[in-house]
Amino acid sequence: MTRAPSRRAALAALSVAGLAAGARDAQAARKPLNLDDPWDNLTGYLKSRSDISGAQAMSWTSGVVWAMIPGQPAKALLLGQGLKCTRCIKDARGYEFLERECVIFSDLATGEPVTTWANPFTERTVEVFHIRNASAGSHIAAVGERGQHHTTYMENTGDVTFYSDLFYSSPSLLNPAQYAPYAASSVYEGAGIYHYHVKRADLDNADMPSVPCTTSHTGIRQWLPWMEMGQWAGGIVMPSRGKKLSGGVKDIPKPFRAWLEKNNPEFLQAPTLADKGKEKFMYQQFKEHIDKKRGA
Repeated sequence: MTRAPSRRAALAALSVAGLAAGARDAQAARKPLNLDDPWDNLTGYLKSRSDISGAQAMSWTSGVVWAMIPGQPAKALLLGQGLKCTRCIKDARGYEFLERECVIFSDLATGEPVTTWANPFTERTVEVFHIRNASAGSHIAAVGERGQHHTTYMENTGDVTFYSDLFYSSPSLLNPAQYAPYAASSVYEGAGIYHYHVKRADLDNADMPSVPCTTSHTGIRQWLPWMEMGQWAGGIVMPSRGKKLSGGVKDIPKPFRAWLEKNNPEFLQAPTLADKGKEKFMYQQFKEHIDKKRGA
């Protein structure tokens, strides 16, 4: 004889069914990001670059610094290791994107950061001035005075790559009349080519405020001022590639991390809102450095 299920068993079955239905409803409510919508585009972009929960995110890159002189073969000069520490603070209009970044120049063979460099073109040994941009970033609005936010992207078979091709030209802080050994031109010109590559499934996962991301950046620049190349023809190309560090500081290569811990530990931390307005970039820092040396 078959016994009827107990009331307790029936309630348990109903509870399980209700939980399953609730999970299905919650999953259905999580629509994929529409990357052509300004808020969704901004959300996906910042999940890739940073962490939209407000927690710190850290990305590391590494690449060779190449000299490019017309009529000559490219020449490898140094290794450039970069670190970006970022934070996103959401508000009604978008996000405060806060960033502190550095590129530390190292020996090609050992990876050890260097303090001096033997310039193979001028045959002079110069003091190395690393790139340490004390920037706090800026506000990125989903919809603002400049219109709707849209970081360009390409998508194929489950992969998304956000990218920016930036070309710039502005008056240089170092003009040749006053800073002849350090200034390539009275106009600072260059380009930065950025890629952030992620999985579409990660972007669409609402439980992931930060997603695994591989990155690349190519900087096309005039000679770095500390190289003392003046107005020599050519300049440098700095291709690099890297990734977001899921383990944070402990994932930074040891010689690079040890150098930062000793010399610039602040670059192991993302800025906070208290750092807004305290931006200072490499060319301004180098100019102040040279002015101070001249004054002394």
